[in-house]
Order: sequence, then structure tokens, then C-alpha cells
Amino acid sequence: MSPNALPARPRLADHVLARRHLVGEEERILLHDVRTGELLQLGAREWGLLSAADGTRDVEGIVIAAAREGAPARVAAAQAFFAQLHAAGLLASEDAGEDAARWAPAAAATAAAATGAPAAPALVPGARDPRERPLEVLPDFSLHCDGRGSCCRIYASILFDPEEAARARALRPEVLGGGARHERAFTPERGAWPCAASVVAVRDGRCAYLAGEGGAGRCSLHAAGGPAAKPLGCRTFPASFVDDGESVRISVAVECACVLASVGRPGGAPLVDPRLRARGDLDERIDVATLPDRVAVAPGRAAVRAELVAWSRRLAAAAPAPDVAAGLFALAAAVEAEGLTDGAVARFEQPDPLEPAALAPWLAALHRRAARRAREDAAWRSERDLARRATQWIAAATFALAEPDLLAALLQSPAPAPDRERFTLRAAIHGHRLLGALPLSLALRDRAARLVVARALPLFCAEAGADDPACAEPIALVEAMLRGHGLDAYALDALDGARAS
Repeated sequence: MSPNALPARPRLADHVLARRHLVGEEERILLHDVRTGELLQLGAREWGLLSAADGTRDVEGIVIAAAREGAPARVAAAQAFFAQLHAAGLLASEDAGEDAARWAPAAAATAAAATGAPAAPALVPGARDPRERPLEVLPDFSLHCDGRGSCCRIYASILFDPEEAARARALRPEVLGGGARHERAFTPERGAWPCAASVVAVRDGRCAYLAGEGGAGRCSLHAAGGPAAKPLGCRTFPASFVDDGESVRISVAVECACVLASVGRPGGAPLVDPRLRARGDLDERIDVATLPDRVAVAPGRAAVRAELVAWSRRLAAAAPAPDVAAGLFALAAAVEAEGLTDGAVARFEQPDPLEPAALAPWLAALHRRAARRAREDAAWRSERDLARRATQWIAAATFALAEPDLLAALLQSPAPAPDRERFTLRAAIHGHRLLGALPLSLALRDRAARLVVARALPLFCAEAGADDPACAEPIALVEAMLRGHGLDAYALDALDGARAS
């Protein structure tokens, strides 16, 4: 078969995420290609065709199946629709195994987090069982959740395993009419049906099971069935889990206003049950990331895992920098110059002032990403959608900071929330959250740029007349938007720009 020919039995590729959004009462299906970041908006009838394309039917069979579900279409129109998707690279190849293999690592990680039990870590002969590794929880932190649902209003992918989805539909059958029909409330986590995990629809950016309006609201599943009625991801949020070969670091994602509002407040809920002591005690469905054996610490330079773990402990014990953003930039330069040394940590403790020219390329790259996303969001997201508004605020803040005098004035002013900035860094260090797609030195600069944007963000929330409770903690808002909506890819843009220059 020609590689350009439409597959005989088309289905959505595994690298495409289908998400149902209700803007007011209007239903929209968004296809998100995770390879390119491109979005394609579908209507209900088009989604009816696509959801019937499970890889077992030809186009005529898809049309018949879709018609039974109230999505009638002519065969010729369906053929043209699938040809358009195929041309855009959104359909799986004829060899389903090839497509699945290409995306197996990502799919496995998602499924482990949401549904099934991940395979136990491989044992090396003579090595200690990883399940015996102790849990090392972020010290001196407990969570005070205000129940207003900020974290339930900003993410498009809230995962349910089959049992969780069935329980949710039983408890709240009236939500989107999903009581008897799973597909009315959920779309596949990845690709097409059947799949291991499902994603609940969102209304104006809010989880469909979130009660209330605007910035208020509580989880209706929690209200109806207690905390156990919520999906695992919601029950464990905002905790993160990383096995670094010595222990399982349990930290917190600083992506919700409640996290920062909890700083310095005793008596809240622990990140995990204090009775749990080792990795083997954790719910086996929890996704525990594994720190690789070698970690990139600077472009062209790597360190072994044990060296990085020891260094991170020294950094966590260091005296806080007078200006965290400046300390991060100074630390990045020191890591590139001398590696993971005590001298690099000393540079963090007593940094030089952060120069606007050093930060400007990072802010410009973030502005380009945010401005593009803001234009895309305006075409389909509700004006009440927190993600749409937050993207607009980030785009406006980074645009304003392109003015050198304004950026210089901001950098010379005291940080408005130094305790929040210090905690954000402490949580990132403890949870190895600075390690990922970027070498460590570039990730440090990325975090500095985020803090500076968060310092400016309240001005633009105020200009927009926003009284959303999420605005009370701008660092958390920036963190959630960058990770949850792909804006963190700006750092790769900044790196590419630096290489080109």
C-alpha cells in the first residue's frame, strides 16, 4: 500500500489527544497532536465518525456505526474527512503495532499513573530490592486545601481508570448525561477507543464534576462519595514521586494556589500517609519516575546519578540567596563552568545582580509561545476559562518586560513574595523537578525566568479586573500553565535561539 494512501481501517493515532470542551452549551472536540503542538477543532458529528473509527471498520462500516449513534454522514464525506486527518498525520499507520511501539513509553507512563500497575523495577543480582527504598517526604510541609478547585479548572486532562469512571457516572449520572453512556462524559486518554484510561470533559475549562461557578466550587464526586470517589491523580495531587536510587523523593508540584498558601502553616494534610515507609508501601498505580543513571548538567556535560543526588542535598542545605532568581542564574553559570562543586553552590548563596540582557531572550521566547497560544485559545476557549485568561496574562507580562527599563526596575525591586520563591525552589530541588528535557544549567535559568514573570503577573491580573483566587499565588499559576499547557517548550526555543546566535 502507498504510504500516502488512507488506511483501509482508519483510527486515531496514539500521539493524538482528543479532548471534549463545552463552551457554554456548545460542544467542541479538540485534537491535540503532541508531536507538533497543533490543534484541530471538530464538531460533534465529526467526532461521532472518529470515535467509531476503532481500527476494525472500513469507512463504510464507520458510517454505519456512527449513524447508529446519531452522527449520520455520507460515505464520500466521511472518506474526505479521514483523508484530511491522514494528510495531517493524525491517523495511525496501517501497521497498528508500529504506531503503538513508537508511543509505547509515553503511553505506558500515562497508563501507570492513571490505571494499571506499573511493572516492578528490574532487579540487578545482588542489589537491594527497589521496593525497599525509603520514602523521603518534603520536610516541614503539609497541605491546607481550601476546596475552591483552582487545580480542577486549569488542566484539560483529568484521568480516570475504568473503575473510577464507572463510579463517577454512578454517583453523578446527570453530569453530561453520562450515567448510562461513558462516551458522553469521557474521551480516550490517548488515540481512540478502546483505551485503558479516559479523560473527563471540561466545561469552560472546569472539570465537569466540579460544582459551583467562577472561582469557587468543590468536587461533586468528593461531596457524593467522599475522597475515595475521586480518581487517583486527584487524590495524590499535588505530590510527585521520584526514585533517585537512594530513596523515593516525595515532593510537591507548585501548581495550585493552595500549595503556596500552605507554606509555613502547620497542621495540614500530609503529602502521603505517614504510616507508609517504603516504595513497596505505595499504591502500585502511582507513577514513580526514575532518575536516570546519568543526568545532563550542562550542554555537553553529564554527571552520574549518585553525584547529582549528593549535590542536590548540599544545595538544599545552602543558605537562601538574597534574590532567588539571581541565585539561579549565577548557579547555572557556575555549573557550566565548574560542574557540581561546592563553589557552584557558593555562587548561588551570594549571586551578582541579575542583568536584564541575560534574562531578555528567555522572556522573549516565552512571549512568543504564550502569544501564539493566546491567539489559538481565543478561537475556541470560553472567556471564563482560567487557562485562556492566564495565557493572556503571561503573554502581556512577557511583552511588557521586553522594555529594558521596566525589566531593570523589576529586577532591582525586592521580590514581592520571597518566601514563596524560596519554597518553590526547595520543592523543586527535593523532588528533582529541575531535571527533565533540559540540562540542569538551562533548567535553572528557566526557573529564574518563571519567577520573574510571576513577579510581574499581578499587574496584568489587576488590569484585567481579575479577582480569581488563582491570582493570589502567581508563581503557582505560571507553573501550572507552563507544564500543563505546553508553554514550557519555550525553553527549548530559547536554547535554539542562543545556538543560532
